[in-house]
Amino acid sequence: MSFVRFVARRVLVTVPAALAVLVITFAMIRLVPGDPVQVIAGTNLDPQVAEELREQLGLNDPLLVQFFTYLENVLHGDLGTSFLTRQPVADVVAERLPNTLMLTAAGVLAGLLLSLPIGIASALRDAKRRRAGLSFTTVTTMLVATPDFLLATVLATVFAVYLQIFPVAGAESWTSIVLPALALGIPLAGIQARVVRASVLDAVGRPFVRTLRAVGVPQRRLLTRNVLPNASIPVVTLLSVEFGRLLAGALIVENIFSWPGLGTTIFDSIGRRDLPAVQGEILVVALLILGINLFIDVVYRIIDPRIGLS
Repeated sequence: MSFVRFVARRVLVTVPAALAVLVITFAMIRLVPGDPVQVIAGTNLDPQVAEELREQLGLNDPLLVQFFTYLENVLHGDLGTSFLTRQPVADVVAERLPNTLMLTAAGVLAGLLLSLPIGIASALRDAKRRRAGLSFTTVTTMLVATPDFLLATVLATVFAVYLQIFPVAGAESWTSIVLPALALGIPLAGIQARVVRASVLDAVGRPFVRTLRAVGVPQRRLLTRNVLPNASIPVVTLLSVEFGRLLAGALIVENIFSWPGLGTTIFDSIGRRDLPAVQGEILVVALLILGINLFIDVVYRIIDPRIGLS
């Protein structure tokens, strides 16, 4: 299969997934209890005025009509207008999404900085016996098993409230991103450390590495120039795959630290029953995750042309 055909078929596979996300989001938002008109104008609104407002917002139209109207607008790049702020949803997304992406990237970086020394040290220590020690297994299991929202709460309580080392909320300075990035990166570090360890062990056991060690190449030079470059491919692969998961996790962590990203906006829009805002914001996140997965598949095909479309 040619590269162009591979990309075209992968895009065609992504389209139904994107449409399914749009349908599910549209349906779930309307299943949430509450009347958007009452949220917008209050419970004491005159019934006739409320009915006029509901008609103006298109809430009296059949669900199928509402859905296809929304679908048509999305295909034309219009994510709708907020019921409450009357601001285009696309403008809100454009303002908040960069902060979410920055937090996600910081979480990936934190996970990498934590996992590399742990995984490399464990691999070098256990290179002869080829099995992980109890301490390594225990630590990485605890890191993986800790939910990011629970970790975020603990980090905020200890380092922001009691020790007052970092800000508890907002994005006033670069220090504001440290705790939310750690909340995202620490669970990732548990998985990443195991991959780093396995990759380094595999590279250390290769014949050319043993030959270089036998001729007297220094350990540090052997590690930096030969072992780590050969062990990096699985690590990069996992990082690219985990980026989408961390993006979803960032939406929750943002609310704990009041980080001005898309996550806080989504939860606020859900609470206020702002249907166009919720639909547009969730749709953008879902499409972004699908786009990341598509990008990873294309990169894999570039690296290894033997990869096909499963």
